[in-house]
Amino acid sequence: MKRLLILLILPVQMAFGQAGQVTLEECYQQARENYPKLSDLDREQQMNDLKTKNLDANWLPTVNLNGQATYQSDVTSVPVSLPGINIPTPSKDQYKVYIDLHQNIYDGGLTKAQKEVDAANLAADQQKLEVEMYSLNDRVNQLYFGIILMQKSQKVLELKKENISERLRVLESGLKNGMIQARNVETLRAEKILTDQQIEEVDANRMAAVKSLAVLTGLSIDGNTQFQAPAIAQKNEEWQRPELKLYNRMENTIDKSAELISKTRNPKVFGFGQVGYGKPGLNMLKSEFSSYYLVGVGVKWNIFDWKQSRRKREVLDIQKQMVNSSRETFKQNVNMALVQSSENIQKLESLINTDQKLVSIRDKVAAQSASQLENGVITSADYVTDLNAEIQARINLESRKVQYLQAVANYNTLTGNLSNN
Repeated sequence: MKRLLILLILPVQMAFGQAGQVTLEECYQQARENYPKLSDLDREQQMNDLKTKNLDANWLPTVNLNGQATYQSDVTSVPVSLPGINIPTPSKDQYKVYIDLHQNIYDGGLTKAQKEVDAANLAADQQKLEVEMYSLNDRVNQLYFGIILMQKSQKVLELKKENISERLRVLESGLKNGMIQARNVETLRAEKILTDQQIEEVDANRMAAVKSLAVLTGLSIDGNTQFQAPAIAQKNEEWQRPELKLYNRMENTIDKSAELISKTRNPKVFGFGQVGYGKPGLNMLKSEFSSYYLVGVGVKWNIFDWKQSRRKREVLDIQKQMVNSSRETFKQNVNMALVQSSENIQKLESLINTDQKLVSIRDKVAAQSASQLENGVITSADYVTDLNAEIQARINLESRKVQYLQAVANYNTLTGNLSNN
């Protein structure tokens, strides 16, 4: 059975901001907290709250003030003449100032459905931002483990420098006594200078990565900060990727939109009223200014919309199918990446075992060469060759150990099993 591994976060007792130390968990969390767009989560909520207040206003009465003055070419008149009866004729100039009132009584569930759509859109938009911020974990992994790798490489090179310095002290003493050739001493001096250059180069690259991580996370870290290597345990199989939540929320938004479409066809009941002052008032035969009012209840029902609602729902069904295909494509890509990552972890485990054996052998060879060099059996060039082979073996071992930790971290990033998700 394949043994799959995951990254465990260092113990909780290692407090955040502990002097001179930083953990991978802290970098994950602080990269999120330091991300400029994180504040958009609150802005999205604020916008939704404003939309909700506007929808609540649908249940408040609407009041409109209107006014008009008209002159018309003809007016209604009674074309008969009766003795003793004077039937007035309305004026051709008419004036009116009035207030219209409208009050929703029942909107067919339209306002409630719109609120649910807005809430679903809010959840989807916030989850999109979560997906965007989750990608920061990959960048943290690259920088964090790159720094650890360079720290270890620098220590190995420092060890090489110490070995060379120790051999130099012996050879320089032999040179003074005429027992050692000068070329052997100069060869080691040159190798020491080369090692100093390598240390300087690694340190410069490490500082660049540290500064980049400081910008990404906002942490106060520098060249003296110690980056703690995480511990390892058995893998958790459950996926926690934020993309999966996003697809679910996108589907929920589509479902809520379909419900909203169905509500638009429901009957609506409303009350209305009008209060006004004009010439004439409600009595058209009374050609003088007067006040008036009227109240009533109305019903509105769109019983036939030429299949517009059905076509809109069909569009939503297609969108839902597209979301589902995107989900399956995402899962397929992640599964392929997990297979590659799992194989890489097993490969590194095997290479670490052989590297440890190789370091043991190279260490013995280098120790023998050092003794032979001091006794004048071999030249310093031969010793440097054996020493470099040992140092390279150690660098390979430390490098693969870090690569192994990073591979495990990448595996967990793929599955989403991180503490901040």
